[in-house]
Amino acid sequence: MYIVDNYAQCYGKNKLPFGEKPALVVIDAVKAYHTPGCPLYAPERFDKARDSIVRLIDEFRRLGLPVIFTSVIFNARGLSEGKWYKYKLPNVLNAYDEGNPMREFAEGVVPREDEVIVYKQYSSSFFGTSLASLLTSMGIDTTVCIGYSTSGCVRATTLDAMQHGFCPFVVREACGDRHESVNDNNLFDMDQKFAEVVTEAWMMKTLREKFAK
Repeated sequence: MYIVDNYAQCYGKNKLPFGEKPALVVIDAVKAYHTPGCPLYAPERFDKARDSIVRLIDEFRRLGLPVIFTSVIFNARGLSEGKWYKYKLPNVLNAYDEGNPMREFAEGVVPREDEVIVYKQYSSSFFGTSLASLLTSMGIDTTVCIGYSTSGCVRATTLDAMQHGFCPFVVREACGDRHESVNDNNLFDMDQKFAEVVTEAWMMKTLREKFAK
């Protein structure tokens, strides 16, 4: 309770508006998190999140709203490695080496031919990519951020969405992390400081009320 009360003195008092031009940003929902033997594997955390991700993708598509996918990729010869890969997490990030089947999108989370995939080498989907200019050119005002993992790439992308001028919303059930407390603490902190963390039910209701024809 101390943390909640302490935050209440500063944060959580105001809400972001859900705009008129949202885009769904599906962050790194790849097979590595669902593959036994991979260090990222944690089925009790990621399988339920994948189910929610699939439902949200289907709803955005049904309503004619844009869906953008992101994924990490590293050149198999090591030419795109940075210090994050080389020194901090080589045993984890090698799942994203070019040609590794674990970096393919998870079952049910497969982009259509007319949907954009943004490739990156770091946590944020904005860092070193064209995502910000792409969203701006599409007139997007709101990013709905979902995927893996909550404390890493989802958090980094959500923060940068705010810093690039978009209103970030995060769907609680559609995010996953390897540890429950890490997942929940990061969702709480994002909600307090720079995003709106909402339920899948809230998001579905809002989308249908605003965009169903």
